[in-house]
Parts: sequence; C-alpha cells; structure tokens
Amino acid sequence: MATIVAVSVSGCAGGKSASKASPGSSSSPSGSGPLSDQSAAVLAWTPPAPVAKTEGRLVPITGFDRPATAPATAEIISVQAGDASTVLTWQLSSATDIPVQGYSLNTTDGPRIWPDAVRLVDTVGKMSYAVNTMTVADAGYCVCSRYPIHVGPDPLRMTSEYPALPLTVTSVSVQIPNFGPVTVPVTR
Repeated sequence: MATIVAVSVSGCAGGKSASKASPGSSSSPSGSGPLSDQSAAVLAWTPPAPVAKTEGRLVPITGFDRPATAPATAEIISVQAGDASTVLTWQLSSATDIPVQGYSLNTTDGPRIWPDAVRLVDTVGKMSYAVNTMTVADAGYCVCSRYPIHVGPDPLRMTSEYPALPLTVTSVSVQIPNFGPVTVPVTR
C-alpha cells in the first residue's frame, strides 16, 4: 500500500504527466488565459445618471386619518426601446422617509402593489402607453417593479415594461401621477 501511495504522490509532484502544455499555451482549462482580478472595475461601477428630474408629491400612510401628501423627486434614468417592448428605468426619493400608501401611483382607488399609472406619452403621435400587464387566475399583474413601501433620501430604482414604441419615436413624455410631466430621449 505504501508503494502505491508513493507512486501516486511522485506522479503529482513531478513525475511525467499524460498531457503536456506546449510553450506559449494557456494552462487554464477553458483556454482563455489566466484569470485576472476584476473586482476594482465592478466596485467602481456607478449607475447611470438621470436624464430628467421632476418634483411631485406622494401619499404617505398617516393612520386612519385622511392621508396628506409629502414632497418627492422622480428621476428618469432611461427609456430603452426594443423590438418587442420598451423599458422605463426610474427612481423615487424624498428628503425624509415616507411610508407610502400603495394607491399613490396606481390606476385603481384601492391599495395595489405596483405603479401601473406611470405612462409614456408620444406627444407627436398623440399615443399614450400603459405599463404591460397580465392576468393569471383572475389576478392582474404589472410587468414592473413592486411599489415601494418606503421612499427616503436614497433613491429607490424601479423599472416598468411598456409596448414597443414605433421607430419614429425619438422622445416621450413620462407622466407620473402627482408629478410634473418630463420629456426624455428614447434610446434603442
């Protein structure tokens, strides 16, 4: 048994191997060269800057009393149009923490969990685009981020999917309930 272990160890330590790398070739299994540390590039990444900003008001939860509104900021990061859909990336923030009531950005009067009332409007073609939705077992769902429970000083980024925009549309007006409309470029 000791002889088998010694032969096995000597094969690992410097004995002849079945495969031999040729000079200049990579020793990594994938053939893509040695791995390099990419952590600095990943950690230094910063999210894209907003292309537009609008001020408005959100409805906070204030117990059983009639809710008051609180000032907030909506920033549009991008409107990315593709062949099958258009994706709006945007964010909300407020100087103070606001426990937000769900109906503030919804099309229905009752509390919901998604901001389906945010619209993209083609002002030239006079078309309004609503968030894509789907129905599963009599329940409606938005193709978008969940509605935020709290909005505070750190911007809360969200996305919403809309129908594909015609190729002729180069900008849209983003219309968020209780915020001023803002016109932004469409990227493709």
